[in-house]
Amino acid sequence: MTYEPDLAFLEKLLLATGPTGFEEEAVEVFLEAASAFAQVEVDKKGNAYAHLNPGGSPKILLLGHIDEIGVIVSHIDDQGLLFLKPLGGWDPQVLVGQRLRFLGKRGPVLGVVGRKAIHVLKPEEREKAVRLEELFVDIGAQSKEEALAHLEVGAVGVLDQPPLWLLGERLVSKAVDNRIGAFVVLEALRLLKDLGTRAHVVAVASVQEEIGAYGARTAAHRLDPDYALVVDVTHDATTPGMEKKEVGEAALGRGVALDVGPFVDKKVLRALRSLAEREGIPYVLHAHGRFSGTDADEVAWVREGVRTGIVSIPNRYMHSPSEMVDFRDVRAAVWLLARFAQEAA
Repeated sequence: MTYEPDLAFLEKLLLATGPTGFEEEAVEVFLEAASAFAQVEVDKKGNAYAHLNPGGSPKILLLGHIDEIGVIVSHIDDQGLLFLKPLGGWDPQVLVGQRLRFLGKRGPVLGVVGRKAIHVLKPEEREKAVRLEELFVDIGAQSKEEALAHLEVGAVGVLDQPPLWLLGERLVSKAVDNRIGAFVVLEALRLLKDLGTRAHVVAVASVQEEIGAYGARTAAHRLDPDYALVVDVTHDATTPGMEKKEVGEAALGRGVALDVGPFVDKKVLRALRSLAEREGIPYVLHAHGRFSGTDADEVAWVREGVRTGIVSIPNRYMHSPSEMVDFRDVRAAVWLLARFAQEAA
Protein backbone atom coordinates (compact mmCIF):
# COMPACT_ATOMS: atom_id res chain seq x y z
CA MET A 1 0.00 0.00 0.00
CA THR A 2 1.86 3.08 -1.26
CA TYR A 3 0.29 6.50 -1.10
CA GLU A 4 1.76 9.96 -0.42
CA PRO A 5 -0.79 12.41 1.03
CA ASP A 6 -1.10 16.02 -0.09
CA LEU A 7 -0.46 17.60 3.31
CA ALA A 8 -0.42 21.15 1.93
CA PHE A 9 -4.02 20.64 0.78
CA LEU A 10 -4.98 19.21 4.16
CA GLU A 11 -3.51 22.17 6.06
CA LYS A 12 -5.35 24.71 3.88
CA LEU A 13 -8.57 22.74 4.32
CA LEU A 14 -8.27 22.66 8.10
CA LEU A 15 -7.44 26.37 8.33
CA ALA A 16 -10.41 27.45 6.21
CA THR A 17 -13.42 29.02 7.92
CA GLY A 18 -16.49 26.99 7.01
CA PRO A 19 -19.15 26.53 9.69
CA THR A 20 -22.28 24.62 8.79
CA GLY A 21 -24.33 26.57 6.26
CA PHE A 22 -21.40 28.89 5.46
CA GLU A 23 -18.88 26.51 3.94
CA GLU A 24 -17.81 28.58 0.90
CA GLU A 25 -14.20 29.22 1.95
CA ALA A 26 -13.53 25.55 2.64
CA VAL A 27 -15.32 24.53 -0.57
CA GLU A 28 -13.01 26.81 -2.58
CA VAL A 29 -9.98 25.02 -1.12
CA PHE A 30 -11.51 21.65 -2.05
CA LEU A 31 -12.31 22.77 -5.60
CA GLU A 32 -8.85 24.24 -6.15
CA ALA A 33 -7.21 20.93 -5.24
CA ALA A 34 -9.74 18.84 -7.19
CA SER A 35 -9.51 20.88 -10.40
CA ALA A 36 -5.93 19.69 -10.92
CA PHE A 37 -7.13 16.20 -11.89
CA ALA A 38 -10.95 16.07 -11.96
CA GLN A 39 -14.00 17.84 -13.37
CA VAL A 40 -15.50 20.07 -10.69
CA GLU A 41 -18.84 21.72 -10.01
CA VAL A 42 -20.94 23.17 -7.19
CA ASP A 43 -24.69 22.75 -6.75
CA LYS A 44 -27.23 25.28 -5.46
CA LYS A 45 -26.94 23.93 -1.93
CA GLY A 46 -23.18 24.47 -1.91
CA ASN A 47 -21.96 20.87 -2.22
CA ALA A 48 -18.70 20.54 -4.17
CA TYR A 49 -18.24 17.69 -6.66
CA ALA A 50 -15.10 16.25 -8.27
CA HIS A 51 -15.84 13.82 -11.12
CA LEU A 52 -13.49 11.13 -12.38
CA ASN A 53 -14.33 9.15 -15.52
CA PRO A 54 -17.80 10.64 -16.20
CA GLY A 55 -19.99 8.25 -18.14
CA GLY A 56 -18.39 5.21 -16.58
CA SER A 57 -20.28 2.54 -14.67
CA PRO A 58 -21.17 1.99 -11.90
CA LYS A 59 -21.57 5.47 -10.43
CA ILE A 60 -19.99 5.77 -6.98
CA LEU A 61 -20.21 8.68 -4.56
CA LEU A 62 -17.48 9.21 -1.98
CA LEU A 63 -18.84 11.69 0.58
CA GLY A 64 -17.09 13.60 3.34
CA HIS A 65 -18.85 16.55 4.91
CA ILE A 66 -16.86 19.77 4.80
CA ASP A 67 -18.73 21.86 7.37
CA GLU A 68 -17.44 22.37 10.90
CA ILE A 69 -19.19 23.39 14.08
CA GLY A 70 -19.31 27.16 14.55
CA VAL A 71 -21.21 30.06 16.05
CA ILE A 72 -23.43 32.83 14.76
CA VAL A 73 -23.71 36.29 16.31
CA SER A 74 -27.20 36.82 17.75
CA HIS A 75 -26.68 40.13 19.59
CA ILE A 76 -24.15 42.96 19.97
CA ASP A 77 -24.44 44.96 23.18
CA ASP A 78 -23.61 48.62 23.83
CA GLN A 79 -20.03 47.75 24.82
CA GLY A 80 -19.45 45.98 21.51
CA LEU A 81 -19.50 42.50 23.04
CA LEU A 82 -20.93 39.67 20.94
CA PHE A 83 -23.42 37.04 22.06
CA LEU A 84 -23.79 33.77 20.21
CA LYS A 85 -25.97 30.92 19.06
CA PRO A 86 -24.49 27.55 18.07
CA LEU A 87 -24.03 26.17 14.57
CA GLY A 88 -23.84 22.47 15.37
CA GLY A 89 -23.38 20.68 18.66
CA TRP A 90 -21.25 22.42 21.29
CA ASP A 91 -20.13 21.66 24.79
CA PRO A 92 -19.90 25.30 26.00
CA GLN A 93 -17.21 24.32 28.51
CA VAL A 94 -14.65 23.98 25.70
CA LEU A 95 -15.37 27.51 24.46
CA VAL A 96 -14.31 29.39 27.58
CA GLY A 97 -11.13 31.37 26.85
CA GLN A 98 -10.94 30.20 23.25
CA ARG A 99 -10.12 32.44 20.31
CA LEU A 100 -12.63 32.67 17.48
CA ARG A 101 -12.31 33.84 13.89
CA PHE A 102 -15.35 35.55 12.36
CA LEU A 103 -16.16 36.29 8.73
CA GLY A 104 -16.40 40.08 8.93
CA LYS A 105 -17.42 42.84 6.54
CA ARG A 106 -13.80 43.75 5.74
CA GLY A 107 -12.18 40.38 6.33
CA PRO A 108 -11.49 38.11 9.30
CA VAL A 109 -12.29 39.44 12.78
CA LEU A 110 -10.65 37.80 15.79
CA GLY A 111 -12.18 37.60 19.22
CA VAL A 112 -11.86 35.81 22.55
CA VAL A 113 -14.62 34.02 24.44
CA GLY A 114 -15.04 35.45 27.91
CA ARG A 115 -16.83 34.86 31.19
CA LYS A 116 -16.27 36.06 34.73
CA ALA A 117 -12.86 35.15 36.20
CA ILE A 118 -12.67 32.30 38.71
CA HIS A 119 -11.92 34.84 41.47
CA VAL A 120 -15.38 36.41 41.29
CA LEU A 121 -17.47 33.34 40.57
CA LYS A 122 -19.79 32.51 43.45
CA PRO A 123 -19.37 29.01 44.94
CA GLU A 124 -22.60 27.79 43.34
CA GLU A 125 -21.48 29.15 39.95
CA ARG A 126 -18.24 27.20 40.14
CA GLU A 127 -20.17 23.97 40.59
CA LYS A 128 -22.41 24.47 37.56
CA ALA A 129 -21.60 23.93 33.89
CA VAL A 130 -21.55 27.16 31.93
CA ARG A 131 -24.26 27.72 29.31
CA LEU A 132 -23.59 29.22 25.88
CA GLU A 133 -25.91 32.16 26.54
CA GLU A 134 -23.74 33.10 29.52
CA LEU A 135 -20.65 33.51 27.37
CA PHE A 136 -19.68 36.50 25.26
CA VAL A 137 -17.01 37.37 22.70
CA ASP A 138 -14.70 40.35 23.02
CA ILE A 139 -13.30 41.53 19.67
CA GLY A 140 -11.61 44.57 21.20
CA ALA A 141 -14.36 47.01 20.24
CA GLN A 142 -15.15 49.81 22.70
CA SER A 143 -18.71 50.37 21.54
CA LYS A 144 -21.55 48.81 19.58
CA GLU A 145 -20.85 51.23 16.74
CA GLU A 146 -17.23 50.16 16.49
CA ALA A 147 -18.18 46.49 16.49
CA LEU A 148 -20.83 47.07 13.81
CA ALA A 149 -18.21 48.62 11.56
CA HIS A 150 -16.58 45.19 11.33
CA LEU A 151 -19.42 42.67 11.64
CA GLU A 152 -23.13 42.44 12.39
CA VAL A 153 -25.80 40.12 13.70
CA GLY A 154 -25.60 36.97 11.56
CA ALA A 155 -21.81 37.00 11.28
CA VAL A 156 -20.40 33.49 11.70
CA GLY A 157 -17.24 32.28 13.35
CA VAL A 158 -15.19 29.21 14.14
CA LEU A 159 -12.43 28.22 16.52
CA ASP A 160 -9.08 29.78 15.63
CA GLN A 161 -6.83 26.76 16.18
CA PRO A 162 -4.33 25.73 13.47
CA PRO A 163 -3.25 22.14 12.77
CA LEU A 164 -0.28 20.79 14.73
CA TRP A 165 1.64 17.53 14.51
CA LEU A 166 2.33 15.75 17.78
CA LEU A 167 4.50 12.68 18.44
CA GLY A 168 4.33 9.93 15.86
CA GLU A 169 1.63 10.59 13.28
CA ARG A 170 -0.91 12.27 15.54
CA LEU A 171 -2.53 15.40 14.08
CA VAL A 172 -4.60 17.87 16.11
CA SER A 173 -6.67 20.75 14.78
CA LYS A 174 -10.04 22.39 14.82
CA ALA A 175 -12.44 21.08 12.13
CA VAL A 176 -10.99 17.57 11.91
CA ASP A 177 -14.69 16.62 12.11
CA ASN A 178 -15.02 16.34 9.24
CA ARG A 179 -12.50 18.06 7.01
CA ILE A 180 -10.53 14.84 7.37
CA GLY A 181 -13.42 13.05 5.64
CA ALA A 182 -13.49 15.60 2.81
CA PHE A 183 -9.72 15.19 2.52
CA VAL A 184 -9.98 11.39 2.39
CA VAL A 185 -12.57 11.29 -0.39
CA LEU A 186 -10.64 13.67 -2.63
CA GLU A 187 -7.33 11.95 -1.94
CA ALA A 188 -8.96 8.60 -2.77
CA LEU A 189 -10.11 10.10 -6.07
CA ARG A 190 -6.58 11.36 -6.81
CA LEU A 191 -5.15 7.94 -6.04
CA LEU A 192 -7.82 6.29 -8.15
CA LYS A 193 -6.80 8.36 -11.16
CA ASP A 194 -3.45 6.56 -11.06
CA LEU A 195 -4.93 3.14 -10.26
CA GLY A 196 -7.56 3.37 -13.00
CA THR A 197 -11.24 2.48 -12.89
CA ARG A 198 -14.20 1.80 -15.16
CA ALA A 199 -16.54 3.47 -12.69
CA HIS A 200 -17.75 7.04 -12.67
CA VAL A 201 -16.51 8.14 -9.25
CA VAL A 202 -17.49 11.42 -7.63
CA ALA A 203 -15.84 12.85 -4.52
CA VAL A 204 -18.36 15.07 -2.74
CA ALA A 205 -17.59 17.68 -0.10
CA SER A 206 -21.07 17.81 1.42
CA VAL A 207 -22.48 20.71 3.43
CA GLN A 208 -24.66 21.11 6.52
CA GLU A 209 -24.05 17.67 8.03
CA GLU A 210 -23.71 19.10 11.52
CA ILE A 211 -27.36 20.17 11.51
CA GLY A 212 -28.91 17.26 9.64
CA ALA A 213 -26.97 15.97 6.60
CA TYR A 214 -29.03 18.12 4.26
CA GLY A 215 -26.26 18.59 1.70
CA ALA A 216 -25.69 14.86 1.34
CA ARG A 217 -29.38 14.30 0.68
CA THR A 218 -29.23 16.83 -2.16
CA ALA A 219 -26.07 15.32 -3.62
CA ALA A 220 -27.41 11.78 -3.65
CA HIS A 221 -30.73 12.82 -5.16
CA ARG A 222 -28.96 14.89 -7.80
CA LEU A 223 -26.52 12.21 -8.95
CA ASP A 224 -28.58 9.06 -8.29
CA PRO A 225 -25.55 6.80 -7.65
CA ASP A 226 -25.29 3.03 -7.57
CA TYR A 227 -23.08 3.10 -4.47
CA ALA A 228 -22.07 5.61 -1.83
CA LEU A 229 -19.28 5.50 0.73
CA VAL A 230 -19.55 8.02 3.55
CA VAL A 231 -16.38 8.96 5.42
CA ASP A 232 -16.68 10.50 8.87
CA VAL A 233 -15.02 10.35 12.28
CA THR A 234 -15.94 8.19 15.23
CA HIS A 235 -14.99 8.27 18.91
CA ASP A 236 -11.67 6.79 20.00
CA ALA A 237 -12.52 4.14 22.57
CA THR A 238 -9.17 4.41 24.38
CA THR A 239 -9.81 7.98 25.56
CA PRO A 240 -10.13 7.98 29.37
CA GLY A 241 -13.75 7.77 30.46
CA MET A 242 -15.03 6.14 27.29
CA GLU A 243 -17.22 3.04 27.62
CA LYS A 244 -16.62 0.56 24.81
CA LYS A 245 -20.13 -0.83 25.23
CA GLU A 246 -21.37 2.64 24.22
CA VAL A 247 -18.81 3.94 21.69
CA GLY A 248 -17.40 0.72 20.20
CA GLU A 249 -13.76 -0.32 19.87
CA ALA A 250 -12.27 2.11 17.35
CA ALA A 251 -8.82 3.31 18.44
CA LEU A 252 -6.25 5.76 17.11
CA GLY A 253 -3.60 4.11 14.98
CA ARG A 254 -5.39 0.77 14.75
CA GLY A 255 -7.22 1.20 11.47
CA VAL A 256 -10.71 2.22 10.43
CA ALA A 257 -14.17 1.41 11.73
CA LEU A 258 -16.68 -0.15 9.33
CA ASP A 259 -20.20 0.65 10.39
CA VAL A 260 -23.00 -1.90 10.69
CA GLY A 261 -26.63 -0.89 11.01
CA PRO A 262 -29.90 -0.15 9.25
CA PHE A 263 -28.39 2.41 6.86
CA VAL A 264 -25.46 0.22 5.82
CA ASP A 265 -25.84 -2.02 2.78
CA LYS A 266 -24.76 -5.60 3.48
CA LYS A 267 -23.17 -6.08 0.05
CA VAL A 268 -21.06 -2.94 0.47
CA LEU A 269 -19.98 -3.95 3.98
CA ARG A 270 -18.93 -7.40 2.77
CA ALA A 271 -16.88 -5.82 -0.01
CA LEU A 272 -15.19 -3.39 2.36
CA ARG A 273 -14.33 -6.14 4.84
CA SER A 274 -12.96 -8.38 2.11
CA LEU A 275 -10.83 -5.58 0.69
CA ALA A 276 -9.52 -4.58 4.11
CA GLU A 277 -8.48 -8.14 4.88
CA ARG A 278 -6.87 -8.61 1.48
CA GLU A 279 -4.99 -5.28 1.66
CA GLY A 280 -3.88 -5.74 5.27
CA ILE A 281 -5.93 -2.80 6.56
CA PRO A 282 -6.94 -3.28 10.21
CA TYR A 283 -10.57 -2.55 11.03
CA VAL A 284 -13.22 -2.96 13.68
CA LEU A 285 -16.99 -3.16 13.30
CA HIS A 286 -19.02 -0.31 14.70
CA ALA A 287 -22.70 -1.04 15.38
CA HIS A 288 -25.67 1.34 15.20
CA GLY A 289 -29.11 0.41 16.40
CA ARG A 290 -30.85 3.18 14.51
CA PHE A 291 -29.15 6.30 13.11
CA SER A 292 -25.43 6.50 12.40
CA GLY A 293 -25.26 10.27 12.89
CA THR A 294 -23.53 10.64 9.50
CA ASP A 295 -24.45 11.62 5.95
CA ALA A 296 -25.36 7.96 5.37
CA ASP A 297 -28.63 8.42 7.25
CA GLU A 298 -29.88 10.65 4.43
CA VAL A 299 -28.06 9.14 1.46
CA ALA A 300 -29.17 5.53 1.94
CA TRP A 301 -32.90 6.16 1.42
CA VAL A 302 -32.76 8.68 -1.47
CA ARG A 303 -34.97 7.82 -4.48
CA GLU A 304 -35.22 3.99 -4.57
CA GLY A 305 -32.36 3.66 -2.11
CA VAL A 306 -28.59 3.83 -2.48
CA ARG A 307 -26.25 0.98 -1.50
CA THR A 308 -24.31 2.80 1.21
CA GLY A 309 -21.31 2.06 3.42
CA ILE A 310 -19.63 4.06 6.19
CA VAL A 311 -15.89 4.21 6.79
CA SER A 312 -15.05 5.95 10.06
CA ILE A 313 -11.73 7.34 11.31
CA PRO A 314 -11.06 7.25 15.07
CA ASN A 315 -11.00 10.74 16.59
CA ARG A 316 -10.24 12.02 20.09
CA TYR A 317 -11.70 15.19 21.61
CA MET A 318 -14.49 15.53 19.05
CA HIS A 319 -16.13 18.97 18.73
CA SER A 320 -13.24 20.66 20.51
CA PRO A 321 -10.37 22.98 19.50
CA SER A 322 -7.94 20.04 19.35
CA GLU A 323 -9.54 17.07 17.64
CA MET A 324 -6.97 14.33 17.13
CA VAL A 325 -6.48 11.64 14.49
CA ASP A 326 -3.65 9.25 13.70
CA PHE A 327 -2.56 9.62 10.10
CA ARG A 328 -2.01 5.90 9.68
CA ASP A 329 -5.79 5.55 9.89
CA VAL A 330 -6.25 8.33 7.34
CA ARG A 331 -3.94 6.63 4.84
CA ALA A 332 -5.78 3.36 5.37
CA ALA A 333 -9.14 5.01 4.66
CA VAL A 334 -7.84 6.62 1.46
CA TRP A 335 -6.50 3.31 0.16
CA LEU A 336 -9.66 1.38 1.09
CA LEU A 337 -11.95 3.83 -0.72
CA ALA A 338 -9.78 3.90 -3.82
CA ARG A 339 -9.62 0.11 -4.05
CA PHE A 340 -13.39 -0.21 -3.51
CA ALA A 341 -14.05 2.19 -6.37
CA GLN A 342 -11.51 0.42 -8.55
CA GLU A 343 -13.15 -2.98 -8.11
CA ALA A 344 -16.85 -2.09 -7.81
CA ALA A 345 -19.13 -3.61 -10.42
